[in-house]
Amino acid sequence: MPRITADYIYYYYAKLVIAPAAGEAGNYRFIMDRYKRLRDGTLQMSHYDRELLALAGADACAYCGAKGDLRAEPVVPRASGGPLGLQNSVLTCQECAAEKGVRDLVEWWLSRAGRDLDNLPRLPIGLYLKMAFEAHQTHFTLNSPCQSLAGLFPQHTRGG
Repeated sequence: MPRITADYIYYYYAKLVIAPAAGEAGNYRFIMDRYKRLRDGTLQMSHYDRELLALAGADACAYCGAKGDLRAEPVVPRASGGPLGLQNSVLTCQECAAEKGVRDLVEWWLSRAGRDLDNLPRLPIGLYLKMAFEAHQTHFTLNSPCQSLAGLFPQHTRGG
């Protein structure tokens, strides 16, 4: 059975958002339990409120942790299917903003040598996965085949 979009979203949400928050990063049994609970509906992804509250109190770049001159930047640019709104914004330093450019979070993160999915920053990836879930839910594509986390914002989910 091919993997579907919902599986990617639920698995990475369990691995990169829930597990680190619970102090269980890298605990495969914990991650798989949360993934299965998300998949069967006994556990839900949190609302954007958690990330927005963390963003409101942020004094460091959401990507590298640098302090100083920060600016609001989209996690997923509009051209890549990102929605308008605070749920698609994080504070970044000038260096990360310039390096990321118009790429979405995962595309940019994986473009740099030495980075892997396990090290994606929790706040931005939480926003990314929630936006991906909403985009696919709106377009009835949660059960469509998916090959990777980087494929969560395909052309057919993009807004204009």
